[in-house]
Amino acid sequence: MTSPTEAASETKVSVPADEGGFFDRLSARTGMSKAALSAGALLPFLAIVVIVAMIGIAPADQKSTIFFASLIAVAAGLSSTAIGVYGGVLVPGLLLIPGIDARFAAALSLFMQVLVIPLAAGSHYKMGNFSKKVALPLVIGGMIGAFAGPFFAAALPKDVIARVVAAMIVFVGVIVLTTLNFKGLGQVRDENDVPNARVGGIGLTAGFASGISGAGWGPIGVKLLILTRIDPKKAIGSSLFARIFMAMSAVIGYLLAATAFKDVNPNWWIVIPIFVASVAPMIPGAMLVSRLGRERATVAITLLSIGLALPTLIFGH
Repeated sequence: MTSPTEAASETKVSVPADEGGFFDRLSARTGMSKAALSAGALLPFLAIVVIVAMIGIAPADQKSTIFFASLIAVAAGLSSTAIGVYGGVLVPGLLLIPGIDARFAAALSLFMQVLVIPLAAGSHYKMGNFSKKVALPLVIGGMIGAFAGPFFAAALPKDVIARVVAAMIVFVGVIVLTTLNFKGLGQVRDENDVPNARVGGIGLTAGFASGISGAGWGPIGVKLLILTRIDPKKAIGSSLFARIFMAMSAVIGYLLAATAFKDVNPNWWIVIPIFVASVAPMIPGAMLVSRLGRERATVAITLLSIGLALPTLIFGH
């Protein structure tokens, strides 16, 4: 028979474990510290202030552009936190806004990834979802492919580039949807059995796609790594780490490929709003995964990405 003292002791122990605080549960689910989550909860309010201020001081013809670009960036930031897809939402969404050039959208997406992705990569690194033997060849291949992408983009007319970008995003979306339930071919590879040349080739392919379009690194790279029997968690974490260097290489490529920006007028008014709007949805993104589950969130965001890209693919830009 349990005494009142023992029952009270059991109650005291079980309540915190069963209930816990919101940030405790979210921290356990996402791997982010409570301090980071608390700071992230304030970001949406700060982002709204910045965006409203930018709309207030912008010329009349830029106000609607800033507003819609910010909405698209929120969706991109949400999908980045939820399933690691950023450019696949940002780029096709920006292409639907009149006056946004496909080459500028791709370069902007890559630049934003340099700023935003380290937050996610650091979280995965702390959780142990990282392999140096996977990341190193992925970085090398990704940097080479991403650097070459802008020079290839410079050789094509901007309307063709817009359609290439849209086609690539639709293609990547189809890959994601068709391989969603794929968990790898049998047992995952041992840490010492990583095929360096193959992983480097994956980085080259995904990096080249991202260098042209600003999108595709995550879906293409991660899916191919999983097909190579790399541990899925380490495939995601290592690819996030490598993405930082890939995006930096692509940005340098765009800066050096001067002809890539020939006849392009970059819209600097949307840069700051897109940055703050991309970072703001960190907490909602974590909540999206916890409520819907990663597979449902992946389906929803992938369908959004395809839906945004189809008009450009069909009608041009």
